[in-house]
Amino acid sequence: MHIDESQYKVQDLVDRKRTSSYYTTYDGISVIRSFLKEVPSREGAVLMDPFMGSGVLLSSVDDLVKPSRVIGIEINKEPCELGRKMLSSIYDSVEVICGDAFKVAWKYKADIIVSNPPFVRWHLISNRDELLNSVISHGYGSFVSRRDPGLHILSIFLMDYILKEGGHALLVLPASTFYTRQGDGVKKLLKYRYDVIAMAENLKSPSFSSGSGFKELIVFLRKRKLFEFNAVQTAIYQYDGNLKESRRVNLSKMPKLLDRNWLSLFDYDNAEAVAEMIEKALDMGLLRYLRKGEIIRGVEMYGPDFFFIPNRAWSIVGEDESSVLISNREQTLRLPKRYLVKCLRKPEYYNDSIVVHDPRFYAIAINDDPEGDVAKYVEWGERQNIPALKFGSKWYQHVWRQLQTKKPYGHVFIHDKLDPTRHVILANYSEKPLCASKNFYIIRENNPLIAAWLNSSIMQYILQTFSKRISDNWTRLLEDDYLEIPVPSKVKDVDLSSVQNAEKAIEEYLDIRSINATIIKDPPNSIHEL
Repeated sequence: MHIDESQYKVQDLVDRKRTSSYYTTYDGISVIRSFLKEVPSREGAVLMDPFMGSGVLLSSVDDLVKPSRVIGIEINKEPCELGRKMLSSIYDSVEVICGDAFKVAWKYKADIIVSNPPFVRWHLISNRDELLNSVISHGYGSFVSRRDPGLHILSIFLMDYILKEGGHALLVLPASTFYTRQGDGVKKLLKYRYDVIAMAENLKSPSFSSGSGFKELIVFLRKRKLFEFNAVQTAIYQYDGNLKESRRVNLSKMPKLLDRNWLSLFDYDNAEAVAEMIEKALDMGLLRYLRKGEIIRGVEMYGPDFFFIPNRAWSIVGEDESSVLISNREQTLRLPKRYLVKCLRKPEYYNDSIVVHDPRFYAIAINDDPEGDVAKYVEWGERQNIPALKFGSKWYQHVWRQLQTKKPYGHVFIHDKLDPTRHVILANYSEKPLCASKNFYIIRENNPLIAAWLNSSIMQYILQTFSKRISDNWTRLLEDDYLEIPVPSKVKDVDLSSVQNAEKAIEEYLDIRSINATIIKDPPNSIHEL
Protein backbone atom coordinates (compact mmCIF):
# COMPACT_ATOMS: atom_id res chain seq x y z
CA MET A 1 0.00 0.00 0.00
CA HIS A 2 1.55 3.28 -1.14
CA ILE A 3 -0.01 6.46 0.25
CA ASP A 4 1.74 9.75 0.85
CA GLU A 5 0.36 12.47 3.12
CA SER A 6 0.75 14.93 0.24
CA GLN A 7 -2.16 13.12 -1.41
CA TYR A 8 -4.42 14.41 1.36
CA LYS A 9 -2.83 17.84 1.75
CA VAL A 10 -3.38 18.64 -1.92
CA GLN A 11 -7.12 18.85 -1.16
CA ASP A 12 -6.46 22.26 0.34
CA LEU A 13 -5.45 23.62 -3.08
CA VAL A 14 -8.87 23.09 -4.64
CA ASP A 15 -12.43 24.27 -4.04
CA ARG A 16 -13.43 21.23 -2.04
CA LYS A 17 -17.12 22.04 -1.86
CA ARG A 18 -17.53 22.80 -5.57
CA THR A 19 -15.99 19.52 -6.70
CA SER A 20 -16.52 17.55 -3.47
CA SER A 21 -12.83 16.79 -3.02
CA TYR A 22 -13.05 14.68 0.12
CA TYR A 23 -10.66 11.77 -0.16
CA THR A 24 -11.12 8.36 1.43
CA THR A 25 -9.77 8.01 4.96
CA TYR A 26 -7.60 5.18 6.23
CA ASP A 27 -10.74 3.65 7.75
CA GLY A 28 -12.38 3.60 4.34
CA ILE A 29 -9.24 2.22 2.74
CA SER A 30 -9.14 -0.57 5.31
CA VAL A 31 -12.71 -1.60 4.48
CA ILE A 32 -12.14 -1.44 0.72
CA ARG A 33 -8.96 -3.50 1.00
CA SER A 34 -10.80 -6.15 3.02
CA PHE A 35 -13.52 -6.40 0.39
CA LEU A 36 -11.08 -6.30 -2.52
CA LYS A 37 -9.37 -9.43 -1.23
CA GLU A 38 -12.60 -11.30 -2.05
CA VAL A 39 -12.43 -10.39 -5.76
CA PRO A 40 -11.30 -13.61 -7.46
CA SER A 41 -9.64 -12.20 -10.61
CA ARG A 42 -7.25 -9.42 -9.66
CA GLU A 43 -4.33 -10.23 -11.93
CA GLY A 44 -4.39 -8.71 -15.40
CA ALA A 45 -7.49 -6.66 -14.60
CA VAL A 46 -8.12 -3.10 -15.77
CA LEU A 47 -8.27 -1.04 -12.57
CA MET A 48 -9.99 2.35 -12.71
CA ASP A 49 -11.13 5.31 -10.64
CA PRO A 50 -13.08 7.86 -12.73
CA PHE A 51 -12.99 10.34 -9.83
CA MET A 52 -9.53 9.61 -8.49
CA GLY A 53 -8.62 12.87 -6.73
CA SER A 54 -4.93 12.45 -5.98
CA GLY A 55 -5.11 8.70 -6.54
CA VAL A 56 -5.52 7.70 -2.89
CA LEU A 57 -7.67 4.64 -3.57
CA LEU A 58 -5.73 3.47 -6.62
CA SER A 59 -2.39 3.72 -4.84
CA SER A 60 -3.73 2.04 -1.69
CA VAL A 61 -4.41 -1.32 -3.37
CA ASP A 62 -1.24 -1.83 -5.40
CA ASP A 63 -0.26 -4.88 -3.32
CA LEU A 64 -3.67 -6.50 -3.85
CA VAL A 65 -4.14 -6.01 -7.60
CA LYS A 66 -1.72 -6.79 -10.41
CA PRO A 67 -3.46 -4.83 -13.16
CA SER A 68 -2.71 -4.86 -16.84
CA ARG A 69 -3.68 -1.20 -16.86
CA VAL A 70 -4.56 1.55 -14.38
CA ILE A 71 -6.84 4.43 -15.42
CA GLY A 72 -7.52 7.53 -13.37
CA ILE A 73 -9.55 10.66 -14.15
CA GLU A 74 -9.62 13.85 -12.08
CA ILE A 75 -11.10 17.26 -12.82
CA ASN A 76 -8.81 19.27 -10.50
CA LYS A 77 -5.33 19.85 -11.98
CA GLU A 78 -3.15 19.80 -8.84
CA PRO A 79 -4.47 16.50 -7.42
CA CYS A 80 -4.51 15.02 -10.91
CA GLU A 81 -0.83 15.75 -11.55
CA LEU A 82 0.14 14.44 -8.11
CA GLY A 83 -1.92 11.32 -8.73
CA ARG A 84 -0.20 10.78 -12.06
CA LYS A 85 3.19 11.00 -10.35
CA MET A 86 2.22 8.60 -7.55
CA LEU A 87 0.55 6.00 -9.76
CA SER A 88 3.32 6.01 -12.36
CA SER A 89 5.81 5.21 -9.61
CA ILE A 90 4.01 2.06 -8.47
CA TYR A 91 2.23 0.68 -11.56
CA ASP A 92 3.64 -0.23 -14.98
CA SER A 93 0.82 0.82 -17.31
CA VAL A 94 -0.88 4.02 -16.17
CA GLU A 95 -3.20 6.44 -17.98
CA VAL A 96 -4.23 9.56 -16.09
CA ILE A 97 -6.59 12.10 -17.64
CA CYS A 98 -6.94 15.56 -16.13
CA GLY A 99 -10.48 16.47 -17.10
CA ASP A 100 -14.20 15.97 -16.57
CA ALA A 101 -15.08 12.29 -16.27
CA PHE A 102 -18.52 12.90 -17.75
CA LYS A 103 -16.87 14.10 -20.95
CA VAL A 104 -14.04 11.57 -21.31
CA ALA A 105 -14.85 8.41 -19.33
CA TRP A 106 -17.65 6.91 -21.42
CA LYS A 107 -15.17 5.29 -23.83
CA TYR A 108 -13.36 3.27 -21.14
CA LYS A 109 -14.05 -0.21 -19.79
CA ALA A 110 -12.80 -1.61 -16.49
CA ASP A 111 -12.81 -4.88 -14.56
CA ILE A 112 -12.44 -3.27 -11.13
CA ILE A 113 -13.55 0.21 -10.09
CA VAL A 114 -12.55 1.71 -6.76
CA SER A 115 -13.97 5.18 -6.24
CA ASN A 116 -15.26 7.83 -3.88
CA PRO A 117 -17.43 9.78 -6.35
CA PRO A 118 -18.20 13.46 -5.76
CA PHE A 119 -21.21 14.36 -3.64
CA VAL A 120 -22.28 17.72 -5.05
CA ARG A 121 -25.89 18.82 -4.66
CA TRP A 122 -27.88 19.48 -7.81
CA HIS A 123 -28.20 23.25 -7.47
CA LEU A 124 -24.42 23.59 -7.07
CA ILE A 125 -23.57 21.81 -10.34
CA SER A 126 -22.81 24.50 -12.93
CA ASN A 127 -23.39 22.28 -15.99
CA ARG A 128 -26.10 20.11 -14.42
CA ASP A 129 -28.42 19.93 -17.43
CA GLU A 130 -25.55 18.92 -19.70
CA LEU A 131 -24.51 16.13 -17.31
CA LEU A 132 -28.06 14.86 -16.88
CA ASN A 133 -28.68 14.78 -20.62
CA SER A 134 -25.39 12.93 -21.13
CA VAL A 135 -26.39 10.25 -18.62
CA ILE A 136 -29.87 9.89 -20.12
CA SER A 137 -28.44 9.66 -23.65
CA HIS A 138 -26.37 6.66 -22.54
CA GLY A 139 -29.48 4.70 -21.58
CA TYR A 140 -30.14 5.62 -17.95
CA GLY A 141 -33.36 7.59 -18.36
CA SER A 142 -35.46 4.90 -16.66
CA PHE A 143 -33.17 5.01 -13.62
CA VAL A 144 -33.28 8.80 -13.16
CA SER A 145 -36.03 8.98 -10.55
CA ARG A 146 -35.93 12.77 -10.22
CA ARG A 147 -34.67 15.58 -12.41
CA ASP A 148 -32.49 16.97 -9.62
CA PRO A 149 -30.06 14.17 -8.73
CA GLY A 150 -26.83 14.93 -6.96
CA LEU A 151 -23.56 14.41 -8.81
CA HIS A 152 -22.99 11.15 -6.92
CA ILE A 153 -26.15 9.68 -8.48
CA LEU A 154 -25.01 10.53 -12.01
CA SER A 155 -21.53 9.23 -11.15
CA ILE A 156 -22.94 5.80 -10.30
CA PHE A 157 -24.59 5.56 -13.72
CA LEU A 158 -21.32 6.54 -15.40
CA MET A 159 -19.41 3.89 -13.47
CA ASP A 160 -22.01 1.28 -14.35
CA TYR A 161 -21.46 2.10 -18.02
CA ILE A 162 -17.69 1.68 -17.60
CA LEU A 163 -17.76 -1.53 -15.56
CA LYS A 164 -17.62 -4.76 -17.53
CA GLU A 165 -20.09 -7.58 -16.91
CA GLY A 166 -18.64 -9.77 -14.18
CA GLY A 167 -16.61 -6.80 -12.92
CA HIS A 168 -16.47 -5.49 -9.37
CA ALA A 169 -16.95 -2.01 -7.90
CA LEU A 170 -16.00 -0.80 -4.42
CA LEU A 171 -17.57 2.59 -3.80
CA VAL A 172 -17.77 5.13 -1.00
CA LEU A 173 -21.26 6.64 -1.24
CA PRO A 174 -23.38 9.10 0.76
CA ALA A 175 -25.88 7.22 2.89
CA SER A 176 -28.57 9.47 1.40
CA THR A 177 -28.14 7.51 -1.85
CA PHE A 178 -30.13 4.75 -0.19
CA TYR A 179 -33.06 6.64 1.28
CA THR A 180 -33.82 9.72 -0.82
CA ARG A 181 -36.12 9.88 -3.83
CA GLN A 182 -33.08 10.83 -5.93
CA GLY A 183 -31.53 7.49 -5.01
CA ASP A 184 -34.53 5.32 -5.87
CA GLY A 185 -33.20 4.77 -9.39
CA VAL A 186 -29.80 3.72 -8.05
CA LYS A 187 -31.39 1.09 -5.80
CA LYS A 188 -33.41 -0.11 -8.78
CA LEU A 189 -30.23 -0.36 -10.87
CA LEU A 190 -28.36 -2.26 -8.16
CA LYS A 191 -31.12 -4.82 -7.68
CA TYR A 192 -31.56 -5.19 -11.45
CA ARG A 193 -27.92 -5.52 -12.56
CA TYR A 194 -25.78 -6.26 -9.53
CA ASP A 195 -24.95 -8.63 -6.76
CA VAL A 196 -24.65 -6.31 -3.78
CA ILE A 197 -22.02 -8.41 -2.04
CA ALA A 198 -21.59 -6.22 1.03
CA MET A 199 -22.40 -2.88 2.64
CA ALA A 200 -20.47 -1.32 5.51
CA GLU A 201 -21.03 1.61 7.85
CA ASN A 202 -18.47 3.37 10.02
CA LEU A 203 -19.10 3.32 13.78
CA LYS A 204 -16.02 5.44 14.53
CA SER A 205 -17.38 8.48 12.69
CA PRO A 206 -20.24 9.09 10.24
CA SER A 207 -18.01 9.37 7.19
CA PHE A 208 -15.36 7.40 5.34
CA SER A 209 -14.02 10.62 3.76
CA SER A 210 -11.47 13.11 5.05
CA GLY A 211 -13.12 16.37 6.11
CA SER A 212 -16.68 15.21 5.46
CA GLY A 213 -19.32 15.02 8.17
CA PHE A 214 -21.92 13.26 6.05
CA LYS A 215 -22.95 9.71 6.80
CA GLU A 216 -21.38 7.40 4.20
CA LEU A 217 -21.48 3.72 3.34
CA ILE A 218 -19.07 1.51 1.43
CA VAL A 219 -20.71 -0.85 -1.04
CA PHE A 220 -19.09 -3.88 -2.67
CA LEU A 221 -20.71 -4.79 -5.99
CA ARG A 222 -20.43 -7.36 -8.72
CA LYS A 223 -22.06 -6.61 -12.07
CA ARG A 224 -24.02 -9.65 -13.19
CA LYS A 225 -23.60 -11.10 -16.64
CA LEU A 226 -26.49 -11.14 -19.12
CA PHE A 227 -29.31 -13.50 -18.04
CA GLU A 228 -27.50 -14.21 -14.77
CA PHE A 229 -29.79 -14.21 -11.73
CA ASN A 230 -29.01 -12.83 -8.30
CA ALA A 231 -28.05 -15.62 -5.95
CA VAL A 232 -26.15 -13.53 -3.42
CA GLN A 233 -27.28 -12.39 -0.02
CA THR A 234 -25.85 -9.03 1.01
CA ALA A 235 -23.46 -9.09 3.95
CA ILE A 236 -23.99 -6.18 6.35
CA TYR A 237 -20.85 -4.94 8.08
CA GLN A 238 -20.00 -2.41 10.75
CA TYR A 239 -16.51 -0.99 11.08
CA ASP A 240 -15.14 0.09 14.46
CA GLY A 241 -11.47 -0.47 13.72
CA ASN A 242 -12.33 -4.01 12.79
CA LEU A 243 -14.79 -5.12 10.13
CA LYS A 244 -17.60 -7.13 11.69
CA GLU A 245 -20.40 -8.86 9.80
CA SER A 246 -23.77 -8.54 11.55
CA ARG A 247 -26.03 -10.48 9.19
CA ARG A 248 -26.92 -11.31 5.58
CA VAL A 249 -30.00 -9.97 3.81
CA ASN A 250 -31.80 -10.80 0.58
CA LEU A 251 -32.40 -7.35 -0.90
CA SER A 252 -34.99 -8.64 -3.35
CA LYS A 253 -37.21 -9.91 -0.52
CA MET A 254 -37.01 -6.98 1.86
CA PRO A 255 -40.28 -5.66 3.31
CA LYS A 256 -41.45 -2.56 1.47
CA LEU A 257 -40.84 -0.29 4.45
CA LEU A 258 -37.22 -1.44 4.78
CA ASP A 259 -36.62 -1.09 1.06
CA ARG A 260 -37.43 2.61 1.31
CA ASN A 261 -34.35 3.15 3.46
CA TRP A 262 -31.45 0.72 3.26
CA LEU A 263 -29.95 2.15 6.45
CA SER A 264 -32.50 -0.08 8.15
CA LEU A 265 -30.27 -3.01 7.16
CA PHE A 266 -27.86 -1.98 9.92
CA ASP A 267 -30.57 -2.55 12.54
CA TYR A 268 -32.33 -5.27 10.61
CA ASP A 269 -33.83 -7.36 13.41
CA ASN A 270 -35.71 -4.44 14.94
CA ALA A 271 -36.60 -2.96 11.57
CA GLU A 272 -37.96 -6.29 10.36
CA ALA A 273 -39.96 -6.74 13.58
CA VAL A 274 -41.58 -3.33 13.13
CA ALA A 275 -42.31 -4.05 9.46
CA GLU A 276 -43.86 -7.43 10.31
CA MET A 277 -45.98 -5.90 13.06
CA ILE A 278 -47.24 -3.27 10.62
CA GLU A 279 -48.01 -5.89 7.96
CA LYS A 280 -49.96 -7.95 10.49
CA ALA A 281 -51.95 -4.90 11.62
CA LEU A 282 -52.72 -4.07 7.98
CA ASP A 283 -53.98 -7.61 7.37
CA MET A 284 -56.22 -7.34 10.44
CA GLY A 285 -57.66 -4.05 9.24
CA LEU A 286 -56.25 -2.12 12.18
CA LEU A 287 -54.02 0.07 10.02
CA ARG A 288 -54.49 1.66 6.62
CA TYR A 289 -52.51 3.88 4.27
CA LEU A 290 -53.37 7.54 3.93
CA ARG A 291 -54.69 8.55 0.54
CA LYS A 292 -53.29 11.41 -1.49
CA GLY A 293 -55.02 14.53 -0.27
CA GLU A 294 -55.58 13.27 3.27
CA ILE A 295 -52.23 14.74 4.26
CA ILE A 296 -50.97 18.11 3.13
CA ARG A 297 -48.09 20.46 3.84
CA GLY A 298 -48.96 23.62 5.73
CA VAL A 299 -48.99 27.20 4.46
CA GLU A 300 -45.91 28.82 2.92
CA MET A 301 -45.61 32.26 4.47
CA TYR A 302 -42.75 34.07 2.66
CA GLY A 303 -42.61 36.46 5.58
CA PRO A 304 -43.88 34.88 8.82
CA ASP A 305 -43.15 38.05 10.78
CA PHE A 306 -45.83 39.72 8.70
CA PHE A 307 -48.29 36.91 8.03
CA PHE A 308 -48.38 35.66 11.64
CA ILE A 309 -49.70 37.64 14.58
CA PRO A 310 -48.07 37.94 17.10
CA ASN A 311 -44.57 38.21 15.63
CA ARG A 312 -41.20 39.77 16.39
CA ALA A 313 -42.51 43.29 15.90
CA TRP A 314 -46.17 43.09 16.88
CA SER A 315 -47.82 41.85 20.07
CA ILE A 316 -51.48 41.15 20.74
CA VAL A 317 -52.60 43.61 23.40
CA GLY A 318 -56.34 43.11 23.21
CA GLU A 319 -59.04 41.00 21.61
CA ASP A 320 -62.82 40.87 21.33
CA GLU A 321 -65.29 38.89 19.25
CA SER A 322 -64.74 40.89 16.07
CA SER A 323 -61.15 42.16 16.17
CA VAL A 324 -57.62 41.85 17.54
CA LEU A 325 -55.67 44.81 18.86
CA ILE A 326 -51.92 44.72 18.05
CA SER A 327 -49.07 47.02 19.00
CA ASN A 328 -45.42 47.47 18.04
CA ARG A 329 -44.74 50.20 20.64
CA GLU A 330 -44.89 52.86 17.93
CA GLN A 331 -48.52 52.39 16.98
CA THR A 332 -51.56 50.32 17.84
CA LEU A 333 -53.77 48.82 15.15
CA ARG A 334 -57.11 47.02 15.19
CA LEU A 335 -57.37 44.12 12.72
CA PRO A 336 -60.84 42.69 11.97
CA LYS A 337 -61.09 38.95 12.62
CA ARG A 338 -62.45 38.36 9.13
CA TYR A 339 -58.80 38.69 8.04
CA LEU A 340 -57.46 36.39 10.77
CA VAL A 341 -57.32 32.58 10.89
CA LYS A 342 -56.24 30.54 13.91
CA CYS A 343 -53.07 28.76 12.83
CA LEU A 344 -50.18 26.73 14.28
CA ARG A 345 -46.85 28.45 13.70
CA LYS A 346 -43.76 26.45 14.81
CA PRO A 347 -43.51 22.98 16.41
CA GLU A 348 -41.45 24.27 19.34
CA TYR A 349 -44.49 26.23 20.54
CA TYR A 350 -46.44 22.99 21.01
CA ASN A 351 -43.94 20.63 22.64
CA ASP A 352 -45.58 20.70 26.07
CA SER A 353 -48.77 18.90 25.13
CA ILE A 354 -50.12 16.73 22.33
CA VAL A 355 -53.47 18.49 22.40
CA VAL A 356 -53.60 22.06 21.12
CA HIS A 357 -56.48 23.96 22.67
CA ASP A 358 -55.32 27.34 21.36
CA PRO A 359 -52.58 27.72 18.69
CA ARG A 360 -51.88 31.24 20.07
CA PHE A 361 -51.28 32.65 16.58
CA TYR A 362 -53.36 34.10 13.79
CA ALA A 363 -52.49 33.92 10.10
CA ILE A 364 -53.16 37.11 8.13
CA ALA A 365 -55.49 36.26 5.22
CA ILE A 366 -56.46 39.42 3.32
CA ASN A 367 -58.87 38.82 0.44
CA ASP A 368 -59.63 42.38 -0.67
CA ASP A 369 -58.04 45.81 -0.92
CA PRO A 370 -56.93 46.73 2.60
CA GLU A 371 -58.35 49.79 4.28
CA GLY A 372 -57.85 51.60 7.57
CA ASP A 373 -55.62 49.85 10.08
CA VAL A 374 -55.24 46.84 7.79
CA ALA A 375 -53.79 49.13 5.11
CA LYS A 376 -51.40 50.59 7.66
CA TYR A 377 -50.25 47.09 8.58
CA VAL A 378 -49.70 46.24 4.89
CA GLU A 379 -47.69 49.45 4.43
CA TRP A 380 -45.54 48.44 7.39
CA GLY A 381 -44.97 45.03 5.76
CA GLU A 382 -43.84 46.65 2.52
CA ARG A 383 -41.24 48.64 4.42
CA GLN A 384 -39.87 45.39 5.86
CA ASN A 385 -39.15 44.14 2.32
CA ILE A 386 -40.58 40.69 3.08
CA PRO A 387 -40.13 37.87 0.52
CA ALA A 388 -43.83 37.84 -0.40
CA LEU A 389 -43.37 41.14 -2.25
CA LYS A 390 -42.19 39.06 -5.20
CA PHE A 391 -45.83 38.08 -5.79
CA GLY A 392 -46.67 41.56 -7.09
CA SER A 393 -49.02 44.33 -6.05
CA LYS A 394 -51.46 41.94 -4.32
CA TRP A 395 -48.69 40.21 -2.38
CA TYR A 396 -50.62 40.54 0.89
CA GLN A 397 -53.26 38.12 -0.49
CA HIS A 398 -50.63 35.39 -0.77
CA VAL A 399 -51.73 33.42 2.32
CA TRP A 400 -55.44 33.91 1.61
CA ARG A 401 -54.98 32.38 -1.85
CA GLN A 402 -53.29 29.33 -0.34
CA LEU A 403 -56.11 28.91 2.15
CA GLN A 404 -58.57 28.90 -0.75
CA THR A 405 -56.66 26.47 -2.98
CA LYS A 406 -54.76 24.14 -0.62
CA LYS A 407 -57.29 24.27 2.20
CA PRO A 408 -54.57 23.43 4.74
CA TYR A 409 -56.91 22.60 7.59
CA GLY A 410 -56.99 19.50 9.72
CA HIS A 411 -56.85 17.92 13.15
CA VAL A 412 -53.46 16.18 13.34
CA PHE A 413 -50.26 18.18 12.86
CA ILE A 414 -46.99 16.32 12.29
CA HIS A 415 -43.84 18.25 13.07
CA ASP A 416 -41.83 18.61 9.84
CA LYS A 417 -38.32 18.48 11.34
CA LEU A 418 -37.57 16.49 14.47
CA ASP A 419 -34.78 15.51 16.79
CA PRO A 420 -35.99 12.14 18.16
CA THR A 421 -33.29 12.27 20.83
CA ARG A 422 -34.92 15.40 22.35
CA HIS A 423 -38.48 15.70 21.11
CA VAL A 424 -41.06 13.59 22.91
CA ILE A 425 -44.04 15.00 21.04
CA LEU A 426 -43.93 14.28 17.31
CA ALA A 427 -47.43 15.40 16.39
CA ASN A 428 -50.21 17.55 17.83
CA TYR A 429 -53.98 17.18 17.81
CA SER A 430 -56.85 19.66 17.79
CA GLU A 431 -60.51 18.76 18.12
CA LYS A 432 -61.35 21.84 16.08
CA PRO A 433 -59.94 22.07 12.54
CA LEU A 434 -57.00 24.46 12.36
CA CYS A 435 -54.54 25.59 9.73
CA ALA A 436 -50.78 25.33 10.18
CA SER A 437 -47.60 26.72 8.68
CA LYS A 438 -45.29 24.77 6.38
CA ASN A 439 -43.50 23.53 9.51
CA PHE A 440 -46.22 20.88 9.80
CA TYR A 441 -47.83 18.16 7.75
CA ILE A 442 -51.58 18.28 8.30
CA ILE A 443 -53.81 15.20 8.41
CA ARG A 444 -57.37 16.23 7.67
CA GLU A 445 -59.19 13.39 9.49
CA ASN A 446 -60.43 14.04 13.01
CA ASN A 447 -59.05 10.93 14.70
CA PRO A 448 -57.25 11.21 18.06
CA LEU A 449 -55.99 7.63 17.60
CA ILE A 450 -53.84 8.77 14.67
CA ALA A 451 -52.25 11.40 16.91
CA ALA A 452 -51.57 8.71 19.53
CA TRP A 453 -49.95 6.51 16.86
CA LEU A 454 -47.74 9.33 15.62
CA ASN A 455 -46.47 9.88 19.18
CA SER A 456 -45.87 6.19 19.92
CA SER A 457 -42.58 4.34 20.40
CA ILE A 458 -43.17 2.67 17.05
CA MET A 459 -43.22 6.03 15.29
CA GLN A 460 -40.12 7.12 17.23
CA TYR A 461 -38.37 4.03 15.92
CA ILE A 462 -39.63 4.57 12.37
CA LEU A 463 -38.18 8.08 12.48
CA GLN A 464 -34.83 6.85 13.78
CA THR A 465 -34.56 4.07 11.23
CA PHE A 466 -36.40 5.10 8.07
CA SER A 467 -36.34 8.90 7.93
CA LYS A 468 -34.19 11.38 6.02
CA ARG A 469 -31.25 12.73 8.00
CA ILE A 470 -30.75 16.48 7.63
CA SER A 471 -28.04 16.81 10.32
CA ASP A 472 -26.46 14.80 13.13
CA ASN A 473 -29.74 14.47 15.06
CA TRP A 474 -32.39 16.28 13.06
CA THR A 475 -34.54 14.20 10.77
CA ARG A 476 -37.67 14.43 8.69
CA LEU A 477 -40.13 12.46 6.64
CA LEU A 478 -41.76 13.90 3.52
CA GLU A 479 -45.35 13.70 2.34
CA ASP A 480 -44.61 10.70 0.12
CA ASP A 481 -43.06 8.93 3.11
CA TYR A 482 -46.15 9.45 5.24
CA LEU A 483 -48.24 7.95 2.45
CA GLU A 484 -46.14 4.78 2.84
CA ILE A 485 -46.47 4.61 6.64
CA PRO A 486 -49.92 3.34 7.68
CA VAL A 487 -52.09 4.92 10.37
CA PRO A 488 -54.92 3.53 12.52
CA SER A 489 -57.96 2.76 10.39
CA LYS A 490 -60.56 3.02 13.14
CA VAL A 491 -61.69 6.35 14.55
CA LYS A 492 -61.39 6.26 18.30
CA ASP A 493 -61.43 8.86 21.05
CA VAL A 494 -58.40 8.27 23.27
CA ASP A 495 -56.68 10.03 26.14
CA LEU A 496 -54.00 12.34 24.74
CA SER A 497 -53.25 14.15 27.99
CA SER A 498 -49.75 12.64 28.00
CA VAL A 499 -47.43 10.71 25.72
CA GLN A 500 -47.65 7.79 28.16
CA ASN A 501 -51.43 7.64 27.77
CA ALA A 502 -51.09 7.85 24.00
CA GLU A 503 -48.63 4.95 24.13
CA LYS A 504 -51.03 2.91 26.23
CA ALA A 505 -53.84 3.57 23.75
CA ILE A 506 -51.75 2.20 20.88
CA GLU A 507 -50.65 -0.84 22.91
CA GLU A 508 -54.29 -1.67 23.61
CA TYR A 509 -55.41 -0.96 20.05
CA LEU A 510 -52.76 -3.19 18.48
CA ASP A 511 -52.97 -5.70 21.34
CA ILE A 512 -49.29 -5.24 22.19
CA ARG A 513 -48.43 -5.70 25.84
CA SER A 514 -45.43 -3.40 25.65
CA ILE A 515 -44.26 -1.78 22.43
CA ASN A 516 -40.75 -1.12 23.71
CA ALA A 517 -40.32 -4.62 25.09
CA THR A 518 -41.74 -6.69 22.25
CA ILE A 519 -41.07 -4.69 19.11
CA ILE A 520 -37.96 -2.65 19.75
CA LYS A 521 -35.87 -4.97 21.90
CA ASP A 522 -32.63 -3.07 21.46
CA PRO A 523 -33.22 0.42 20.03
CA PRO A 524 -30.25 1.92 18.18
CA ASN A 525 -27.99 3.96 20.43
CA SER A 526 -27.28 6.58 17.83
CA ILE A 527 -29.17 8.15 15.00
CA HIS A 528 -27.91 7.55 11.47
CA GLU A 529 -26.54 10.81 10.12
CA LEU A 530 -26.90 11.92 6.55
